[in-house]
Amino acid sequence: MKKGLILHYIIGIAAAVLVLAAAYYINQNPKNIWSAGIIILAGCLVAFSQFQIIRHKKKQ
Repeated sequence: MKKGLILHYIIGIAAAVLVLAAAYYINQNPKNIWSAGIIILAGCLVAFSQFQIIRHKKKQ
């Protein structure tokens, strides 16, 4: 495994867990949909970017 790749896996998994937690939070308290929606959007963006970094590093 390439050096530093484990860190990107950890960040990606943490972002995915954050998205799931925010989705659960929306389910429990629909009044705060804006703040949880922003968290979901940011978490998806981070997880996707980590996936792209991992894919790029594996090709090298």
